[in-house]
Amino acid sequence: MSGQEATVSTTADRIGMSTISFRFRPLPEALGLIASLGVVDIDLGAIPAVTDHVPVPFDGSVEAVVDLVAEHGLSVGSVNSDIGDLNDPGRRTGDLLATAEPLLRLAAGTGGALVVPCGAARYEPFMDVGSDLDLIATRLHALAARAEAHGVRLLVEVLHHRRFVHTVERADRVLDSIGPDVFGLVYDVSHVVASDEDEVAWARAVAPRVERVHLRDAVPGDLNRGIGRGRVDFAGTLGALEQAGYSGGYVLELETHDVAEEDRPADAARSRALVLDLLTANDDLSPTRSTT
Repeated sequence: MSGQEATVSTTADRIGMSTISFRFRPLPEALGLIASLGVVDIDLGAIPAVTDHVPVPFDGSVEAVVDLVAEHGLSVGSVNSDIGDLNDPGRRTGDLLATAEPLLRLAAGTGGALVVPCGAARYEPFMDVGSDLDLIATRLHALAARAEAHGVRLLVEVLHHRRFVHTVERADRVLDSIGPDVFGLVYDVSHVVASDEDEVAWARAVAPRVERVHLRDAVPGDLNRGIGRGRVDFAGTLGALEQAGYSGGYVLELETHDVAEEDRPADAARSRALVLDLLTANDDLSPTRSTT
């Protein structure tokens, strides 16, 4: 099920949170903090460079994770993972798929999508830009086929400030070459702004492909700012998506470097309240016509 197809009961329920927001806390503590904020929808962080909430490679118990999430009254919207560099010709496609396989089982067990980034953590191609993009496309098709076999929707964070596909131009080339039948788009506004692109214009352009949205603030070159402490036009971005008919989740992924660790729960609550105010103001534009 894609993010736009998900059913939510209230506007507030559309505001989710990634466990990455509390990436230095053990997973049970992170889930407890998220639940205490009134959040229902979560992303499970499975990105080795960021958090080990879900270790990669994942060799844990799917049932244990499912039970832990249920214990806190939460619902998994996605497993946000990094399975390896999709544009690296030195990596075997089979090895990438083998890394993805247990994560797909976890996503299937929790009822979430699988999110992957789009390329290596470098701007330079391994071969040339066109060949690297072609290899990414080939591997996304293969990964989507495996995801479909598990009944899991594949989502791709196509524009990522710290990855090979870090500009609108490269992201559009990926989207133009691969249809929505293969994957849905994760729109992370902080990555768009950190890459010095127009977040509102691109949200408007790609809205039909967007199935999940990640929220954090940023300025060009810095994507680790708390909401309201950067340059992101949240009102304009959310307004553009809502007007285009987006009805999925907005996930607070607060991997911020401008707040003390002990202040993170309070800052997460502040951020959620700000986003809720913006969504409430857009209720007349939202196809859900839901209430807070």
